[in-house]
Amino acid sequence: MARASRSARLGIVAVVCLACGLAGSLSVSGGSDPSIAVEGFDSGTRVVREAAEALTGEGRSILECYPWGSRTFLGLVSLFPSATRIRLIEWGTRLSVGHDAEDAGRLRVDALPRWCVEQYPQDDRRYEAIVVGSPNGAVAHLAALLGAPFLTTSFGLTFRRPTIDAEDHLAYFESGRAIVESILEANGDDGFELIVHYDPLHDRSLVRSVDFVRVKLRALPACYREFIDRHLAPGGRLILIDCAYAWPQYELRDRAYAQIGGLGGIPPETYLERWPLELPLLTRRESEWGCPDGFAASASRFAADREIEAIEIRFNRPWEYSLLAYDAYSTCEGIRGRSLLIDCFNHLNPRTNVETGIPALWLPFNTEEGLALVEEALRGRAFDWIGFALLPSFAESPDTAALGPWLDLLSQHGDVDLIGIDPDRYPTDPLAPFRFDDRMTELRETRRLDRPLRLETEALLELLSPSDADP
Repeated sequence: MARASRSARLGIVAVVCLACGLAGSLSVSGGSDPSIAVEGFDSGTRVVREAAEALTGEGRSILECYPWGSRTFLGLVSLFPSATRIRLIEWGTRLSVGHDAEDAGRLRVDALPRWCVEQYPQDDRRYEAIVVGSPNGAVAHLAALLGAPFLTTSFGLTFRRPTIDAEDHLAYFESGRAIVESILEANGDDGFELIVHYDPLHDRSLVRSVDFVRVKLRALPACYREFIDRHLAPGGRLILIDCAYAWPQYELRDRAYAQIGGLGGIPPETYLERWPLELPLLTRRESEWGCPDGFAASASRFAADREIEAIEIRFNRPWEYSLLAYDAYSTCEGIRGRSLLIDCFNHLNPRTNVETGIPALWLPFNTEEGLALVEEALRGRAFDWIGFALLPSFAESPDTAALGPWLDLLSQHGDVDLIGIDPDRYPTDPLAPFRFDDRMTELRETRRLDRPLRLETEALLELLSPSDADP
């Protein structure tokens, strides 16, 4: 009986570790105030943290989402069949992921951008460029190449509630509406909007137990202005990322919206037909990748007032930033042009790329759409080595591309080296992040350049057509 109880407790600890790994939170306060934390796995959070690691050489990359010591437990979880691993994730999510929904009113939105600037050295160093705007992995690579901080517009938060059927979008948005009402009541009109994001295909394991809410900045906050004033070198440039990627959103109320679905191989119409809401429907900047309306204008006005040269980079889709980042790598002195590292979503580490000279091609997600984009990007190119770090999404979404077609495609262009991926367990591989981090460390130790790659802002300008950059 005692052994059985111990085994049960061990199983619970393992699953809790797994859940924390998938949805680890990072404190926004940096002090004793527990506050409401940003999600460590969120795309916006990861771009900030990866840019900071590239600047300082300090950080744990994707492993920041994982509690210390969880690797052993996750190894045990990985021994189960795929369907069981998914059920364990959902169980762990119910146990430990997210803040209590009743605490939503404790969130102070102005603490979120303060958390962002606190990720960078607080000394008197100056930067030739500071990047600000909508996040994606390619932007993390650009910031790393520029030796620049990145200040994000997007902060992901999760809130626990009773478990629902993943198909029950009405229950999801009922609780989500209450959360945004609490946040808005506590914060007033403070230059932000809220989006309750529901994706029952790509985030199925999460939506059963938590509401995902993104705080999006509509204006350049005071702490960003202060950071730029203090840390942008004389003559330095402000790089403004204004991604115009759009998606239908329902209007819950003023400054609060609901988005169903997201980027991938499934069109918005499919989501809206299957999970409709009886609310006003608008086409707006997308929750995860789009730059909020008004933010770019606010940042541009600030730059003009300070006589700072602003370079606005506006594309319609996040993938276009990935192509720009790859071209930026290719212009740098010391680049290993016969090598390529394809990273995906939050499995990226630009520090490794700039320290080794291996160019990156970032994938937004592991879908069939991504497969087609890579096929087009690599047409006519050949490499000696292709590192491939595909995200283990734990979601068997209809648009998830199987590993076989990826390998068939990439092997036509060079020798493929799987980074972190266990072919027998993809896409439900709990240990993939740990193997990914191991390989990043190994690459930095074995292929480090004498001097890391560096992209000058003049070289970035040369890569941009007049329609893309407005200096």
